[in-house]
Amino acid sequence: GRIFMLYTAYSSIAAQVGLASIAVNDFLGFKWQAWRRHGMVFPGFPDKDGALFPEQFDGKYAMLHRVDPHIWITFSSHLSCPWPRKEHKILTDSTYGMLWDGKKIGGGAPPIKTRYGWLLITHGVDYLRVYRLGVLLLDLLDPTVVIYRSPNAILEPQEQYEKGEPGKDWVPNVVFTCGAVPREDEKDMLGAEDELLVYYGAADSVIGVATARVSDLIPSEYLND
Repeated sequence: GRIFMLYTAYSSIAAQVGLASIAVNDFLGFKWQAWRRHGMVFPGFPDKDGALFPEQFDGKYAMLHRVDPHIWITFSSHLSCPWPRKEHKILTDSTYGMLWDGKKIGGGAPPIKTRYGWLLITHGVDYLRVYRLGVLLLDLLDPTVVIYRSPNAILEPQEQYEKGEPGKDWVPNVVFTCGAVPREDEKDMLGAEDELLVYYGAADSVIGVATARVSDLIPSEYLND
């Protein structure tokens, strides 16, 4: 088998979403030179925050990505680049005004399967350029359907290493996740009391980890088996 990874490739012109893969045995053997680049998902298209779903839908792969300022979802019958743009739509948009996600919203970690829907840890940016984390819950069978979106942030810069210092840290006032996993490795579908490990960048300078149960992130009225 192979592991596929989406990443943000940046040049002086624009950021774009790239796709790479590595054989599982090479990954487990720390053979990092074995990564194979497959190119840009949407060549020449300014884009960031790509995340693949771990399952297919009606035989198609699904990807979340961020074209400013919204989260988009797109589908493809193959993983090779470039992807088609036929099934390509806004999943959820940024809010307005001075809310925590009023400037833009994006994904981060790949979606995690729960009994209640696909759980996605997102990030939002306000007009003071403070980055916070939020949550989306998407329908298990149709990930274009948003069941729940957190009205407030679930994590925001509070610690000094998250707030950072101008001139010392890369980008102050940032918490930004690109990885979240179940605490228990063997869980294919999480329940309300199962716990997540959320890894996040702080002030674009260090990496932190936070923990939360599914029931901490999703209101009880959405936790119906």
